[in-house]
Amino acid sequence: MRTQRNLVTGIAAAALVLLPASGVAPTASAGGQPAGRAWPVPGPAGRHARFADQHGPVLPAPQLYLIYWGTAWMPQTAAAPTAAEVTGAVSTLMASGYLTGLTQYRGTGHGALRGSTLITSSDPPDRFTDDQVAAFIDAQLSAGTVPGPDPGNQTVYGVVMPTWVTPESTRWAGEHNSYTRSGQKIHYAWFTNFGYLGGITAIISHELVESATDPNGSGFLGINQTCDGPGWCEIADICESTWASIDGITVHKYWSNQANACIAPSNPAPGHLPPGPGT
Repeated sequence: MRTQRNLVTGIAAAALVLLPASGVAPTASAGGQPAGRAWPVPGPAGRHARFADQHGPVLPAPQLYLIYWGTAWMPQTAAAPTAAEVTGAVSTLMASGYLTGLTQYRGTGHGALRGSTLITSSDPPDRFTDDQVAAFIDAQLSAGTVPGPDPGNQTVYGVVMPTWVTPESTRWAGEHNSYTRSGQKIHYAWFTNFGYLGGITAIISHELVESATDPNGSGFLGINQTCDGPGWCEIADICESTWASIDGITVHKYWSNQANACIAPSNPAPGHLPPGPGT
């Protein structure tokens, strides 16, 4: 559910080390696991299945819509990476085979960059909360500055923060969540910005695959002891200290029950070329 915030050191190839200062192994949390309750046993995927299907909704073909929040993203003031650079990198990622491993999690193996926009009418507060991000997205939907969910409700609104704006819990570098608007789930995520393009794309990739496989906390979750510590455990959490470069874009790997390993597919499956970016 959340990407651990790192101590940024020596990112020569834009590979972001996302580990807490304590050195504790990466975990995820979305409200915490009830005390004394074990995660369900693996399903038909076999003895290597570390993530079990809870049969809640998934997003088979996530449609990522990027929202750059704040005056710091304006072209005349923006530091590197610029919004255009981030959008270009994410477009490359979404056109790659990165999502093809999600077919085993009730996915189609592809998604799309639906579009992007820059919102400069306000600035995100430092130590922002999930509720503030949700309220910001909701206000943009009401104002019509961002499009509503697609007909299949596959849209994930991804809010990219300006450089070094931090969340309420400074341990976290990114998170995905959802809220209800007029009876419909709105899926969203936020991504912090350490000033490195590879750092942003690593966080985006992490939250994207988890939003696709567990948008509401009832999709694919780790079985008992898959992740260290209490709380939700999703498919990128046990792989977030492993990276790959796909078409020059830095990503986090994610767990494959089929391969019994962390993977980052790079080639689209035959006959499943992903759509290009929308407008």
